[in-house]
Amino acid sequence: MLEILIMLLQFHKTVTMEKLSSVFPQPIKFESRRRSIQRFLLIPQLSIEYLWFPLIKRWVKNSICGKEKQLIFAIDRTQWRAQNVFVISLIEQKRAIPVYWLLLPKRGCSNLGEQKKLIRP
Repeated sequence: MLEILIMLLQFHKTVTMEKLSSVFPQPIKFESRRRSIQRFLLIPQLSIEYLWFPLIKRWVKNSICGKEKQLIFAIDRTQWRAQNVFVISLIEQKRAIPVYWLLLPKRGCSNLGEQKKLIRP
């Protein structure tokens, strides 16, 4: 199911539950597909720590294997719709790959405590 969702995200370039549910290739009603996807996305194995961190770790190991390479990280805070998103990204070949992010419960800039909370994981 994860593989199908990733392919749908890449093809349709959208993250709305309604769009994913309408194009998900499962021969059941729309509302059942939506609930099925929602239940799947709530399983604990899809957390950042269990899924994303190992992928990033492996990718970094493969890209710096046997090389004297310096890793560059960038911290950015942005307002996206109603969400205040605080992100730490790995910079690789002029691209920023998000490593970890926090949704800040306030508007405006971050403080030192929030920056430590973002960097720690």
